[in-house]
Amino acid sequence: MVQNASENILPIAALPMMSYAIAGALDAAKDQLENMQKAKTKPHVLDSQLVGKIIQSYTQQNASIADEKASCIYWKKSRLSSQQKKMVDGLWNNLVELERVNQQILFLAEHFKDHTIDTIMNMDDVDLALSYLAGQLYPPTEHEHSQKCTSHKKKSFKLPPEVICQEKIIKHHGKSYTFRHRKWGELGRIDVIPHGNQSQINTFVVAHDPDDPFAEIRTALFRTIALDFNAELESTYGQGVATSPPMDDFDRNKRIIESKLMICDTCNAPVALLIFAPDASTSGELEDYARMMHANTRKTNLPTWIIGAEEEVVPDKEGIALILKTWPERQPAKKISSLIFEPMLQNLQSTHCK
Repeated sequence: MVQNASENILPIAALPMMSYAIAGALDAAKDQLENMQKAKTKPHVLDSQLVGKIIQSYTQQNASIADEKASCIYWKKSRLSSQQKKMVDGLWNNLVELERVNQQILFLAEHFKDHTIDTIMNMDDVDLALSYLAGQLYPPTEHEHSQKCTSHKKKSFKLPPEVICQEKIIKHHGKSYTFRHRKWGELGRIDVIPHGNQSQINTFVVAHDPDDPFAEIRTALFRTIALDFNAELESTYGQGVATSPPMDDFDRNKRIIESKLMICDTCNAPVALLIFAPDASTSGELEDYARMMHANTRKTNLPTWIIGAEEEVVPDKEGIALILKTWPERQPAKKISSLIFEPMLQNLQSTHCK
């Protein structure tokens, strides 16, 4: 299916994974709303950074729902099986409910941001006394601890279909877990850093171009994973795990990626863009490059291929590589011989002006 770049329409093949991800995101939002409602009478247990991240995270999620609804509308106009129609209707209902719950979270967060512990600590004694006497502050209660964005559900952590986890040791005796989808590439990572009897969890959504057609499905899927991951930690180790809402992991995109413009033999105009991914041997790894180079691809607006690691078949004569075409239409990654791919590029160069 040719994707509508203006509306970020996803192919119908993404329906099962999107349904799974949005259902998980809705569960996470309901848990977050429950926690926020518990703080209605004591917002001073929250800090400004946490409230700010909640506002940013759920504002971004609500903004993405329009694109996801657009995919549903587009799919409904297509020829669908009875099962697909049922899944699209279920997805639409969950998107509507997710938007409603997120709006409630944002309403509470906007109210809380003026009553956090940081706001109170930054007041001088006179302003603090006047605010309290005027009823603008909530009276503190005994034995309160920082509010945690945690799940009340005690369910066993299970990775979604086609998702794998890579674990490594990081500084301060912590562990970092990177989650990848076999087809969509890297989703994000979770760092767990011990602090005495507690653990700090930092979640990072892999950074992406907002116009990337697969950006929102990666983000929604990772939110589901982060929720289940945190619930498993609490189930195993008990309450007291400090968490942060997902943040964009921009550092993971800071790398040099080799690319090459193919030029017309006659007019010297660019006719194609090649992106080289020498360490990529799977479709998911090629998607990592597609994600990082999406802005460049969209800007050049040329037929674009991402070329993975080459395997030599006949020395100095033929190689074969996994290649992903990403623009103007996205095609499944497939292995192509250099004896086929190179003549195709040469034909583009020689026939551009003819």
